[in-house]
Amino acid sequence: MFYPLNLNGVEIYPLFGNYLKGKPYIFDFSSNNPKTLEYDAEDFSQFNQLVFDELNNSSCQWGIGKYLEERKSLLRGYPNIIEEGRFYHLGLDIIVPYNTPMFAPLEGEVYLTGKEKQIGNYGGFIMLKHNVSGVVFYSLYGHVQTPHLFSVGEQIKAGQEFARIGKESDSGGWFCHTHLQILTQQAIDDGYTHWGYISSDLMASVQTYFPSPYFLFKY
Repeated sequence: MFYPLNLNGVEIYPLFGNYLKGKPYIFDFSSNNPKTLEYDAEDFSQFNQLVFDELNNSSCQWGIGKYLEERKSLLRGYPNIIEEGRFYHLGLDIIVPYNTPMFAPLEGEVYLTGKEKQIGNYGGFIMLKHNVSGVVFYSLYGHVQTPHLFSVGEQIKAGQEFARIGKESDSGGWFCHTHLQILTQQAIDDGYTHWGYISSDLMASVQTYFPSPYFLFKY
């Protein structure tokens, strides 16, 4: 497989421009952390407050939720995910306040936009299609404000503002952040476009479908 992707000197623009200062606070959203049982996924204000209280009590300005983290406890309120056993997080969560602007890390075409209305899903999302040295891949950004700033088919330049952090229905009920995820063409072709979590059964294929997003996140 082509990952880690060889960018051949292509510059990655910081997703949040110059907003992020210092090192991130690393959240533990795994089932090993009893704090996850305090979150009420149906109460955005409570959920968001608890997460940002923890961030504010740290010495950090922003936070991270890890890629491939096991989150069964956190997902207990979402029966469809529980039934399918999809507990492993496919994205990188970057935790920043509501309305923080986001800038395209690479040039790309808007491949898909939408808003998932069910609590626990992405809420507002946008997916960009990239082509680097003939390799096509997609970057997805969940929990963003709607209406969207761009429409499907429009071109976005690297460093151009393309979205802002959402809240409440725009965040799918989740705390304010964006879920950055990478999808390969095979993931799109095989019908995994809207998957944000994966089961242990598919973990062996995770790099085929959902490679690590860390290479695209610069700050």
